[in-house]
Amino acid sequence: MKQKLKSILVLLSCTISLTALWAQSPDKMSYQAVIRDANNKLLANQEIGMQISILQGSAAGDPVYIETQTPATNANGLVTVEIGTGTTTDDFSAIDWTDGPYYLKTETDPTGGTSYTITGTSQLLSVPYALHAKTAGHVPETDPVYGSSVAAGIAVADTANWNNKIDRGSETQNLADVIAVNDSANAQIKNINDPTEAQDAATKAYVDRLEERVFQLEVANGMAKLADIEGNEYNITIIGGQVWMTENLRTTKYNDGTEIPLYESHGVWSNLSSDGFCWYENDSAAYAQTYGALYNWYTIETGKLCPTGWHVPTDNDWKELEMTLGMSSGEADNDGMRGTNEGSKLSGFTGLWADGALESNAEFGSTGFHAIPGGYHPTIYSGDYFNLGAYGYWWSATESDTGMAWSRFIFYFSSAMGRNTDIKNFGFSVRCVKD
Repeated sequence: MKQKLKSILVLLSCTISLTALWAQSPDKMSYQAVIRDANNKLLANQEIGMQISILQGSAAGDPVYIETQTPATNANGLVTVEIGTGTTTDDFSAIDWTDGPYYLKTETDPTGGTSYTITGTSQLLSVPYALHAKTAGHVPETDPVYGSSVAAGIAVADTANWNNKIDRGSETQNLADVIAVNDSANAQIKNINDPTEAQDAATKAYVDRLEERVFQLEVANGMAKLADIEGNEYNITIIGGQVWMTENLRTTKYNDGTEIPLYESHGVWSNLSSDGFCWYENDSAAYAQTYGALYNWYTIETGKLCPTGWHVPTDNDWKELEMTLGMSSGEADNDGMRGTNEGSKLSGFTGLWADGALESNAEFGSTGFHAIPGGYHPTIYSGDYFNLGAYGYWWSATESDTGMAWSRFIFYFSSAMGRNTDIKNFGFSVRCVKD
């Protein structure tokens, strides 16, 4: 029996030049898909055969364009093609995008041939504006260059007496000249990046929705990563309306490239009133990759600790996360241990936690947040480091007073979530949340 396979759609969009005011739009669209077999295994680094058709009118309509390609998947099973650049006898640029609706049909042979075993058809719900705009919205042209000239009334006979006359000429107009005349369709593209016109705003919204959907699918499929200034990569997850790192930060530099001071002496650390970080037990080889670094709050105060586009969560960011998981707003505002099993939901990796109520809860690890017990670096107790394997502590970016800031903590003996104010030169773990 022929093996059955399936394809997961990741991206369908038009790749258009949105930054140039009157740029020629390319006659192609970008298409991406993740290819998996019947056992949900990615088909990685494998050449496949594809036939791509654009159908007019309905999902069973006549094709106005057909091409074939033989792309290769990458290590994540992702295949990328540019529709309009394959082998074809049709003309992609001749498609009249105003005469839709149009549907995209893809047929795939995972062995690289033309025995297509995967077929999918989906409607192109919106055509990127630049592909339509090059038709100038079928605006009737009156001549803006010559029609109003003072020489408009000169007849052919009038040129008979000219010396070195020009026997013939041609007129060149750009899209700006044409579309500005009798622009009843209000079709002029002005600024896609910062739109002021309705049609530009609609195009930007369309592209933004595509990008957000792609990002969500990449996160769901484990394909999205966050990299810090040093190139350390972190897994991420979406919880409610927030996007979080699922690992503790371990950068030794701010996002502008400057070094974060490293302090290994407990005596020096205890008296700090400026930024600094350390590794648990001063042993980066043993603890950095799994547990991340421990930062004092003055590093958070710089606003440069997380990668660009991300930030250390505020106290309210933490509350939003906790309430998404079921905590009431009244509980979220309290200090100490609050809620029911939010701590268990946010935790992960049972082998790192001491046995207790936290990991025995049925919803332990259910969010993919993967909070781990990285311990902390104190300032007011004897000894340098405490509670690795038992407690996890994370800073918020919210100050409570001149010497204290809000934090979160999870203990192995409780499934709840803790909120507290702590001394700013304690060394805690850090998670980042997307802006």
